[in-house]
Amino acid sequence: MKSTVDLSFRAARRSLMPLGCVAVLFFSAACQPEVSAAPKQAEAPPVSVETVSVGQVKSPIYLRLTGALHGARETELAANVAGRVLKTSVERGDPVEAGTLLALVDTKSAQLALAEAKVSVETSRTQEEINRKDCARYEQLRNSGAVTDLEYDQVTAKCKTAPLSVDAARAREQIAAKNVGDGAIRSPFAGVVTERFVEVGEYVQASSRVVSLAQVDSLKLVFQVPEKNFPDVRVGEEARFAVAAYGDQKFPGKVTRISGAVSSTRDVTVEAEVENKEHKLLPGMFADIELKIGEEPLLAVPETAVFEHNGKLNILVVKDGMLEQRVVQVLPNVGALTPVRRGLVAADKVVKSANPQLKNGQKVL
Repeated sequence: MKSTVDLSFRAARRSLMPLGCVAVLFFSAACQPEVSAAPKQAEAPPVSVETVSVGQVKSPIYLRLTGALHGARETELAANVAGRVLKTSVERGDPVEAGTLLALVDTKSAQLALAEAKVSVETSRTQEEINRKDCARYEQLRNSGAVTDLEYDQVTAKCKTAPLSVDAARAREQIAAKNVGDGAIRSPFAGVVTERFVEVGEYVQASSRVVSLAQVDSLKLVFQVPEKNFPDVRVGEEARFAVAAYGDQKFPGKVTRISGAVSSTRDVTVEAEVENKEHKLLPGMFADIELKIGEEPLLAVPETAVFEHNGKLNILVVKDGMLEQRVVQVLPNVGALTPVRRGLVAADKVVKSANPQLKNGQKVL
């Protein structure tokens, strides 16, 4: 009896299994979320743009160099006389005119030497007068045969040397007078005091430095040009430069002198004149220089066609009815045109005015 019941139960369970599986599959399918199709991204509508043909300009070729500014005239004045400094009249940075008193040195010793030289001149003149009279008298005695030729020659020799003694005395007087005048140290030209080396009470020698001066209304820009570039440098060419004090501001200069020899470092020294009426620049400033050495023909686009994207300069070109964005390498503007060294060909049609709404690949009407 038990075995008959078990067989019936197993048969019933086998007959129900397909229905259970169907129910499970239906339930699983019902639990899945409904997946909707992703909407297609709408294409940007075609745009109307104004294009221009690629132009051409002569772009300057610059040589990048370094140099330094100097006064148009610079000097370190020496005392030129020995003595104690009695007075100083200027400080660093003071503007001075030509002839301005800079310092005064005690010249008492020179004054005494001048007084002695003046006495020596008078003594020499008196001796010359006496000798001249003796010579006249001996001339008469010789003619009368009262003196021998030897006596006559001895006296007249004094007449010949006396003027020389007077000239020597006068020269010593002039030297003494100069030493007295040198005690007053004056500016040889108009400029600015860049350094003062002495103080009141200090004893100086003739070679001691007293004051340093520089003429700053105009400056000299001095720099070295490599030997290989020497043929490209010409007097009158432009030399633009910047200094640290004024950031990227450019100052103009004009080449005025080119050295006639190559240095041991295979460079040629070049000087450029720089106007400095406002005294913005100072001697000694370090300069980053752009020296114009010629021109080259380059393709060019309007300045408005160039824009910045991701830290690089770009332009938009119309090609096959679509906008094509290109990275370009440009040079400084020539008027309203921007020279392009790379990223452009002569046949391109360039969008005249860059617009942030224009996109790469956008269709053009």
